[in-house]
Amino acid sequence: MTTRDETKEKALGVCEDCGELFTVWIRDDGSVYPISPNNVCGCEAPTPRQIDEAELIDEERSDP
Repeated sequence: MTTRDETKEKALGVCEDCGELFTVWIRDDGSVYPISPNNVCGCEAPTPRQIDEAELIDEERSDP
């Protein structure tokens, strides 16, 4: 995670439906939402979740 303010933190996110990466806010209550509607995948109802760097590294290693 990177930037933080009083109620939320910026992080890397992924859509659970299509796998598209984009930046998200993580609220203190654990909710995840895109920073901007223009900064999200093309899914009709995106389901974002936070992704951590370890997941990205593991995926890169498994790609042929």
